[in-house]
Amino acid sequence: MRWGWTCPRCETDASVSSDPASETFRWECDDHSCEAVGFGFTSRRRARLALREYRERYQNVYR
Repeated sequence: MRWGWTCPRCETDASVSSDPASETFRWECDDHSCEAVGFGFTSRRRARLALREYRERYQNVYR
């Protein structure tokens, strides 16, 4: 785990990268069998915050 950015669905690392086609940022799970992804963020920071928020919400649903 690097910097705490983990996939909310499978607990593996999640990468944040830029999408040059749309000039936005996205996060996606590094595990190829997991389809978790978030896209359309205006900055890398917003993508990471959205990933953290999604993770918190996902964990609260299944408590």
